[in-house]
Amino acid sequence: MFHLSARRALALARAALLPPVDLPPQAERAMRAQHDVQAEKLLPLLTPLFGLVVLLFSLWDWQLDPQRAGTALLVRVAAVLLAGAGYWPNRLGWGVTTRCTVIYFCHAGAIIVCAWLLRPGLPYAMGAIAASLFSMSVVTLRLRSFLAIVAAPSLLFVLLAAQQLALADFAACLVQYLFALLLAASVMLLFRRFHQRAFLLEQQLLHMSHHDSLTGACNRLYLEQVAERELALAHRHGRSLAVAMLDIDHFKLVNDNYGHDTGDRVLQELVRCCQGALREIDHFGRLGGEEFVCVLPETDRAEALLCAERLRASLASLRMATPQGPLRFTVSIGVAVYGPGHPDWPALLKAADEAMYRAKNDGRNCVRLAGEPPKQAAATPPAAGAGAVLQST
Repeated sequence: MFHLSARRALALARAALLPPVDLPPQAERAMRAQHDVQAEKLLPLLTPLFGLVVLLFSLWDWQLDPQRAGTALLVRVAAVLLAGAGYWPNRLGWGVTTRCTVIYFCHAGAIIVCAWLLRPGLPYAMGAIAASLFSMSVVTLRLRSFLAIVAAPSLLFVLLAAQQLALADFAACLVQYLFALLLAASVMLLFRRFHQRAFLLEQQLLHMSHHDSLTGACNRLYLEQVAERELALAHRHGRSLAVAMLDIDHFKLVNDNYGHDTGDRVLQELVRCCQGALREIDHFGRLGGEEFVCVLPETDRAEALLCAERLRASLASLRMATPQGPLRFTVSIGVAVYGPGHPDWPALLKAADEAMYRAKNDGRNCVRLAGEPPKQAAATPPAAGAGAVLQST
């Protein structure tokens, strides 16, 4: 039986030592935070279960050693009461790992101390002691945290076993305990691998549901959700906020003259350029076709116009290589600023859209602010260079 369990443990250890899923540091922190939240929700639910299991061992105590069973019961009750400090958040600001450490030390420590008090002693409690290790395999995703949680009870076990048992019995118990510890650590590492893969799949599905599959920009639904949230924050804290709408000039000519594959590349290059020029707090999304929107939190009118002009100039300077020659394209941008005239997202978006069409009417490849008087249209010369996009009438 021992050899069969050893083979299983070795198989688990080998699987656990497979190359881990490569998560970026930020994703790793997000995964651990998500797991901590789940573990924190479980702790209060497990209060009666863990306490009941520890107390039920008293029935076994009375059968083994009736004379010391009463003392063991007092130890178990005290341990269950002390463990209660770790089940709920407290003023000490304990994290989930610290609370799990307290809970495990109290419960596992009670099992070990009571087995030491009773006769015939620790060897007959090895099953319960080993089983307690596996309860910690699912509460942490790091080997360091797992070892930190089980360190104190393990040291207590070694000290009491060395004091009570003969050398041969002590060696046998120590081997069994180390075997259980190895198996529990392997289960924890396997659980970590599965959790990493599930987290990656969840993040991929979430990204697909929030972003445009062609360009990687936010899709319209997610952009509206983000914009509504930013507007609520701007209203609550009295912050400024601006929206810029971009539309590619003569995009139909790109598709007609260069093909839809090149048109898709133009959309992708536009998103790449704009995302590289915007801040981390800004949001960039695709409304549909060749229309895109920037949501600019904490941005007033002057800053929004500067940002829009920077985007326009950056896009106008792009050169894309195509079989027909280098391709240039421009955009027209409309800017609207959150305020009394644009109190919500639909009104703000409509104002930016109207300003963008004014930019089209004013000759394209320019920026217009919502509420400004219309300017006289100026003819924009065709872009120079072989394969340039020609202006249409």
